Amino acid sequence: MHRKLDWSGLLLFTALLFGAVARFVPAASSGFPLNDGGLFYAMIRDLKANHFLLPQFTTYNFVDIPFVYPPVGFYTAAFFSTLLPVSDLQILLWLPPLINTLAIFFFFKLAEQFLPSRTSAALAALIYALSSRAFLWQVMGGGITRSFGMLFLILMLWQAVQLFRENTHKRLALTALFGSLAVMSHPQTALHAALGGLMIFLFYGRSKRGIISALWVGVGVVLLSAPWWGVVFLRHGFEPLLSAGQTSQRTLEFYLIILQLHSPINYLALPFLIFFYIGLFLSLKRREFFFLVWILTAYLLDTRGGDGVVLLAESMLAALGLIQLAAWISRSDGDQPEALMAKPVSQALVFVSAFYFLLTASITDFQLVNTSLKPADLEMIAWVNSNVEDGQTFLLSTGREFSMSDPLQEWFPALTKQHSATTLQGLEWILSEKFFPWYEQLVAFQHCADLGCVTSWSKTNGVDYDYLIVTIPSKEDKSDFAKYLRNLAVSARASDTLALVYESKSALVFEAMR
Repeated sequence: MHRKLDWSGLLLFTALLFGAVARFVPAASSGFPLNDGGLFYAMIRDLKANHFLLPQFTTYNFVDIPFVYPPVGFYTAAFFSTLLPVSDLQILLWLPPLINTLAIFFFFKLAEQFLPSRTSAALAALIYALSSRAFLWQVMGGGITRSFGMLFLILMLWQAVQLFRENTHKRLALTALFGSLAVMSHPQTALHAALGGLMIFLFYGRSKRGIISALWVGVGVVLLSAPWWGVVFLRHGFEPLLSAGQTSQRTLEFYLIILQLHSPINYLALPFLIFFYIGLFLSLKRREFFFLVWILTAYLLDTRGGDGVVLLAESMLAALGLIQLAAWISRSDGDQPEALMAKPVSQALVFVSAFYFLLTASITDFQLVNTSLKPADLEMIAWVNSNVEDGQTFLLSTGREFSMSDPLQEWFPALTKQHSATTLQGLEWILSEKFFPWYEQLVAFQHCADLGCVTSWSKTNGVDYDYLIVTIPSKEDKSDFAKYLRNLAVSARASDTLALVYESKSALVFEAMR
């Protein structure tokens, strides 16, 4: 009856419960994989068709994309869809949020290694669980690789810290195993596994035994991942990997975006930022520079994917900051986190903060639900499959500049046997320095407001198309791109060179007359 409340257990349970809700609600609401994943859907089917042996190329979009993507997520999805009575699409819908939810628990185990108590680690897990950066890209269809990559990255870092403290064979083996799985899950987590391991070594493992352990981990990761990278190298060399590495821009604009995310301009994240900067102040005051160096290095090396990785360090600092703020308010700066949480003021601060984080997570969920293909899109795709001969070239005018976050652009070639000339996904593996120039051309195409613009774009870029799809925006949409789409639809209808072959409330399909 007089047993004290286990705040660490309660906070961890809350993190797992509401973290799972935030991750599964978009999937349950949409019924179709969120946003991207079309390329990966095709690669999973290619893997199964090739009897679980790595194909040389993927059939996606008929542009000879080398099958060099780290395959752990594909093998896992293919295994479950073969073993269970579920489709590949259902696997892409439900498996990413499941894996991303598991990552919350192992982040708690990682935070225990850096923070002074289980309560502060559980609080960090709660902050991490409800941060949109922790699940936004992880629960999408493309999260079949991103979620596994982040999970194994966290597991590797968790074991690496203990390795340099204990130097046991068990920790060494697990660090190498999880490091190799991170490498074989996602290109960016491969980079951050190496970077995070290096940071932990520099701050916690600088000893003779630490150097030996680090070398053995490196050897283990190379050997365990050799079945994948060895096949890739023998077939394609390292050109596709080098090509993909050129898609992360390190420009002043990108760094300014990072600064804006960490400034008061990002008002939705303001409570998180307040806690984070207090925690950062405390760590610098104590001359503990690990988190700061890790954050800065990760952003400098990877402006594109570093944001989700640095959240690991930022959530731990935010937990320290929240605890310190509670101590200042309650005027009990000397109390341990467990004792501090027994005070009503601290409980109120944690409750209000958790409620706010849950609210912002709900806003992200709402945005995610609206990134999925709609039933009308699937009906149009079904019509194409039934009425259009395979192997035709399509132009998709959807009103979205960045085709990699356009579900119709990505999923159309995955769900049909057609080629989409306006789909960018997958081309990062073959275009090298031509990637961004072609991206600019695709942006220009989405600005076309009449058929003359489309014809000029087609001739300039040497793209002969057989069909043009124009999506119809809602009446409430008053944006410039909505105007472009409406004007293009009118222009295409009036043209003698195009024939309208399909019409719905959401899309028009025109066939080019030869």
